[in-house]
Amino acid sequence: MVTGIICEFNPFHKGHKYLIDTVKKDGSSVICVMSGSFVQRGECAVYDKFTRAKAALENGADLVIELVSELSVQSAQGFAEAGVKLLEATGVCDSIAFGAECDDLNELIRISEEIKKRDGEIKSELEKGLSYPAARKKVIDSPVLNEPNNILAVEYLSCTKLKPIAVKRIGKGHDSDDAEYSASEIRKALDKSETASIYNIERAILSRLRTMSPEDFAKIDDVSEGLENRIYEAVKTASSLDELYSMIKTKRYTHSRIRRIILRAYLGISSAIPKKPLYIRILGFNGKGRELLGNMKKSATLPIITKYADAKAYGGAILEAFERESAYTDLYNLSFLTPRPSETDKTQKIIII
Repeated sequence: MVTGIICEFNPFHKGHKYLIDTVKKDGSSVICVMSGSFVQRGECAVYDKFTRAKAALENGADLVIELVSELSVQSAQGFAEAGVKLLEATGVCDSIAFGAECDDLNELIRISEEIKKRDGEIKSELEKGLSYPAARKKVIDSPVLNEPNNILAVEYLSCTKLKPIAVKRIGKGHDSDDAEYSASEIRKALDKSETASIYNIERAILSRLRTMSPEDFAKIDDVSEGLENRIYEAVKTASSLDELYSMIKTKRYTHSRIRRIILRAYLGISSAIPKKPLYIRILGFNGKGRELLGNMKKSATLPIITKYADAKAYGGAILEAFERESAYTDLYNLSFLTPRPSETDKTQKIIII
């Protein structure tokens, strides 16, 4: 069996290893679809994509595929759907595994189906000015929807027919003070001279935003109902990213949604760019992963890219998308205290364990 895991590994920790080890107990191979340079919360990944892919491979993953920036900095729904499409596009994946605070698959499936069934009611609450999480919670009052990993699990179940495997999340939980199983707590202790941070490019982001007009902001996904004017006015006076986020936030727009909007504006990811996978970018593999890759070359429904030359050979939309991701990574490379050179996406060799 081949099992897919959609992940960020930001950074890789014991909880991630527990998930992979649990999946592999039955002899399953593991394909990880992992966020690249930027993560779903609208920030820089603390370590670059190849460093994180290497950590995953050293801890049980067999093949690591990149979820590019245009797909990774979406809402939970968009993030989940893009990850699932990549797993399905490999043509070799049988199941999808995920960590969740609730490992009762029947309950997760029930909530997933109820969200679909009551979509109209949720939209009605959105029209009253609530954020999507608040609107969903008001319509479907389940404690399951209080936890971030449960929410992603529900989203995975909503958009795939791959066999689901729910693994009980261990440790104190998301955003806790757990130094072994909470990525947010682990990030606090990392050496700032070796990790990337959005605050290292704070002025670059603010300067870019100050060159944008309300019309420019209106072209960014998730910007609607006059939010472009609110952003434009806030950008004029905000002296930090945190101040900017606070000035823009409303009852309808959560902090995480605002962070994603600001990051997309900085990177130039407009709503005109298709939000679907166009290729399968391989970041690394081990021996078993090499076999999977061989099978994928016969069964995959999207082009497989292992190096820049592959993208150039395909040309057209594939090359354009790869070039865009390379440009995003060039900006990401500035988010280290000692900036890294550009074009690393075009020159870095994939990780082979």
